[in-house]
Amino acid sequence: MTFSAGSAERRWRLRVPSLVRRAIVPILLIALWQVGSSASWWSTEVLPAPWDVAHEFVTLCNNGQLPSNLWVSVRRALTGAAIGIAVGLALGVAVGLRRPVEEALDATLQMLRTIPFLVILPLFILWFGVDETPKILIITIGTALPMYINTMSGVRTVDPRLLEMGRQFGLNRLRLIATVVLPGAMPSILTGVRYSLGLSWLALVVAEQINAQKGLGLLIYNAQSLFQTKILMVVVYAALGLITDIIVRLAEHRLLSWRSR
Repeated sequence: MTFSAGSAERRWRLRVPSLVRRAIVPILLIALWQVGSSASWWSTEVLPAPWDVAHEFVTLCNNGQLPSNLWVSVRRALTGAAIGIAVGLALGVAVGLRRPVEEALDATLQMLRTIPFLVILPLFILWFGVDETPKILIITIGTALPMYINTMSGVRTVDPRLLEMGRQFGLNRLRLIATVVLPGAMPSILTGVRYSLGLSWLALVVAEQINAQKGLGLLIYNAQSLFQTKILMVVVYAALGLITDIIVRLAEHRLLSWRSR
């Protein structure tokens, strides 16, 4: 008796939990990393073994360096991301619905989108000093622009017949946006949130180059100055990005449960 490849794949997916399937490749990469370190395929001074990195992680947690600096960085990233996502969402809806607004704003926003963070960093220091304001602004800009692009794209895909139906039922503009536009554009909006939150951690790395007295950037800068490669290999940014992505995926699963998989 023969089975199709599709049915075999479905049986395998039912037997193996999703979390296990997603962890297979990272576990294999870490195992290969450990084998290479143990076999001296490279110098552990250049690339420490996973076990040594894990031990350094525990040490940083126990002496309080990682928790205290981590909280400062997370607060910066989430504050900037919250402002940026809100601004990007508002701009995306306005530009997506109104052609005059697009003609007035889109070209400027597209130009801003192509400017690297490192280019505007000296200007922000000159304009706003070296306190928290320029750090938050860099993260805000980094998250607002991708949120704007995805929201605008999603709003443009909303069926015009649904908009017309909402108007026929007497919905004002705000209720039309809340009950028709935003639900219809939700897949693109959530994609924008995922992308923006990922970029918030990249923008944080740049932002914490501005005279940071606390934060992961300071911790990594000090480790780089002292050639402490074990600390540099504690990939906290990657873990934070993964956690935020999982949270948004869970929200997406709940909010878009009506979509077929």
